[in-house]
Amino acid sequence: VYGNHDYHIDPCICTDDISQCAQVNADEHNLNFFVMPNYTYYKALPEMDLEIIAMDSNQFMEGWNHSITREEHTFADCVWTQCQDTCAGRAASRTGASFDLFYERMEKTAARNVLVFSHYPTDY
Repeated sequence: VYGNHDYHIDPCICTDDISQCAQVNADEHNLNFFVMPNYTYYKALPEMDLEIIAMDSNQFMEGWNHSITREEHTFADCVWTQCQDTCAGRAASRTGASFDLFYERMEKTAARNVLVFSHYPTDY
């Protein structure tokens, strides 16, 4: 998944058009790049009784700071992007979409094992 430094140069944080994201690659057979079909995604591996959920959690980059509320979290690295005016809203939207996907998959998956990962931990 994208981390804060990935968004500094990559145009992905400045657009809703996933095809403009330099690191997004949905082709599992193209091993010249790692597979990341979207900024948040899941992959079912029924033969392993496993589902993988990848989440964009850059909204919680300052999660170490316990003096701010969940609502006050923002993607501070927007200052390093080419779209400072829209970056924070897009980061918040992607974090929200990531949690929506997480809850949806937890409700629907038949897998007994679920691996969830993100760039920033959700348990600061």
